[in-house]
Amino acid sequence: MKKCTLLANRVLTYTGIGLIVYMFALLLLCFLVGVEIAGCLAILAMILFMVIVMCCITPRWFLLITFDENGVTYRPLFRKGIQMKYSDYPRIQYAYYMHGNGVAAYKVHFFVLTDRRLSYAESSHINDVAPAQNLIKIRYTRKTYQKLISVLPPTISFEIELIYKTYIQKDKSRIQILK
Repeated sequence: MKKCTLLANRVLTYTGIGLIVYMFALLLLCFLVGVEIAGCLAILAMILFMVIVMCCITPRWFLLITFDENGVTYRPLFRKGIQMKYSDYPRIQYAYYMHGNGVAAYKVHFFVLTDRRLSYAESSHINDVAPAQNLIKIRYTRKTYQKLISVLPPTISFEIELIYKTYIQKDKSRIQILK
């Protein structure tokens, strides 16, 4: 069996990194322009601190998940990983949330490995549910799906394939019909 490490939510991770880079760029711009440095630095320092705390402390923003023959390693940033067995996650479920902006809205799909049944409110607003050792959310992308299928044990990969065919593939075909 192969070993595979995934970011649970690549989009949030890249957003957090982008925010940190943006804050450093603003800080550099304040120095170059010479704008009221004390006030500018204080505000930027507070914003930068909040962004770093959000990205580094909460597993919602940066969570590494490693799948291997022994099970799942749940590893938030700057913390020791916790090894869990596949049997600790008897349920593999589908969940989503509707992401909307001023122009359009679309479904963001997730695979959820958990030890309990998700309620309808949790499964339809999965972005409001914080990840934990007993609930791992993996955002769907084609690459992530293919990695999961190739790495996970046959029983779990079968369930992932069923979720994909039942929910995600049908949703994508509906979008094609609407276009």
